[in-house]
Amino acid sequence: MTDIEEALALLAAPCTDERFFQRALKALALVTQCRWAAFGRPSQNRGMAEVVAFCDLKHSIPGFEFNLKGSPCETIYQLRYPDTHILYPKDLQSLFPNFKLIKDLGANSYQAELILADDGTPIGHILVMDTEPQADSIKSREFFRLLAQRIGVEYKRLLISRELALHKQMIAVSEQFMSFVDINYRYHVVSKGYETMFGRAVQEFVGKTVEEIHGEEVFSQHLKPLLDRSLAGETINTQTWIHPPNQNAPIYLNVHHNPYYSESGNLIGVIVSAHDISEIHAAKVEIEHFANHDPLTGLANRRALFEEIQHKINAQKAGQLQLAVMYIDLDGFKQINDRFGHHQGDKVLVDVATRIQDCAGSNELISRIGGDEFVVLASFTYGLPQSSYQAELEALSERLLTQLRMNIEVNGQHLPVSASIGSYIADDDDSDLSAIICKADKEMYNSKKAKCGFENLQLDSDLG
Repeated sequence: MTDIEEALALLAAPCTDERFFQRALKALALVTQCRWAAFGRPSQNRGMAEVVAFCDLKHSIPGFEFNLKGSPCETIYQLRYPDTHILYPKDLQSLFPNFKLIKDLGANSYQAELILADDGTPIGHILVMDTEPQADSIKSREFFRLLAQRIGVEYKRLLISRELALHKQMIAVSEQFMSFVDINYRYHVVSKGYETMFGRAVQEFVGKTVEEIHGEEVFSQHLKPLLDRSLAGETINTQTWIHPPNQNAPIYLNVHHNPYYSESGNLIGVIVSAHDISEIHAAKVEIEHFANHDPLTGLANRRALFEEIQHKINAQKAGQLQLAVMYIDLDGFKQINDRFGHHQGDKVLVDVATRIQDCAGSNELISRIGGDEFVVLASFTYGLPQSSYQAELEALSERLLTQLRMNIEVNGQHLPVSASIGSYIADDDDSDLSAIICKADKEMYNSKKAKCGFENLQLDSDLG
């Protein structure tokens, strides 16, 4: 077998591990008839180069780092495609007198080829050196180029393999929820977080399908649709509740589904990562609640009221419901608040809120819009006669008036509290939200005026 045939046989062998680079360098040394061959790359240390593999036909030399400055390798990294080859046929030590390595080796000639990434940036180089002069030849140049391409491909594959192995190890020890699921919905890798969350050993997940772990109902209704979207190439971020059997309460997760492709570009699975955001979600819900509710009574505040009015106005214009607004103002409350303080007044307001909720029912939104003023949004079937709405409002109003007619005991005194109520049935043409509230408020004022201040006079008598 000739040197060329032996070299080609070495290159034709499959690349299964890092020994490929030693075989490739041996092939290069055979073709060029040189003693030394090496594969190097720029080091992470600035100005340095790292020898990944070094072939000495007479001795074994481990990998090492060296300073690029003043070395023949410094020149190779200044080249760009298509000029990626360099040759110093002789007098190497005279050309680079300060480069100790070539003196220690006794090298006298140098030949190298730059290895480029797909975008044209250098990722490494291959070289040969010898004690004897080297002649330039088309055969050696072509073999250099062929080998540079092959080593470049295999080196990138090696880096990817190392990265995947590192990621696999990171996933395995992570307390976060991470896994790799293949196109058959089977777990290949799961993190330690799964063990913590489900109370099952990691080994119980690997090799089993998602359906086997989570059950047919959860898989088909919740998990499979997301996995299928990601297996179609979509990157998904979603939030969901789960209730692992060993947990006392459900967990709210933020979940990422990322499609994963093989080196050949085929989609082979999904990387699933999730983390527990239950506390964040609870805080968000609490903030949203405070933003839309009265802190004293827990009723909807003015902001929530106007949002709901707008929603119901739009629904009425679409023929889905009939909106009516009731405005409630307490009679006798100011005297209690002024005489016995806000603490006692707050107790009355909380009691009033409960009574209104008991009367109005779950379909009506109830809001405290300030002080002792409340608003009820009532919804009725659309398209009925006006008299029908009036009758329902009057019935609701009577129930509220009855419930809000109270005697509050403070320091042994019984103080009367009642309410005045005004209502307004919205027109299909209404669009000014404040005007709708004002119309109900005006009706409430008329009702209060008609009562001739009876409750206030009675309160003055009781306090006298």
